Amino acid sequence: MFEDANRDIERLTREAVARRIRQQQLDRVVHAIDDLLFQLEDLNLQGVDRVPARLRERAGQILEAVPGPEDEEFRIRYRVLPMMDVLFRAQEILFRLRDPRRPTYADNEDELEARATAEPPLADPIRRA
Repeated sequence: MFEDANRDIERLTREAVARRIRQQQLDRVVHAIDDLLFQLEDLNLQGVDRVPARLRERAGQILEAVPGPEDEEFRIRYRVLPMMDVLFRAQEILFRLRDPRRPTYADNEDELEARATAEPPLADPIRRA
């Protein structure tokens, strides 16, 4: 009986450590994407349209760490805004891995639309009843 309990404790401990390591890996990739997005946003604000080679290379390294689809849209882009879109999509994949119950963007848009049609319009604050 004690042996069974000890085995269960050891197994649960190993699983908890593995989950923590996985979360830390995901967090590091999310932070790397944040840093890259910040640099791309800065380029965008400066009016730069093309992603420099060093940032494309960095994006490639980061995207390799993201378990994602092998489709055409999930690849390195040469223009700043499309590259940002790919990175936001990669972040969304990572967020879903961290929390599988997290709603997707499409779910959020559907929910917002449903609320907008279901809720009565706000009263006009200037007009007095």
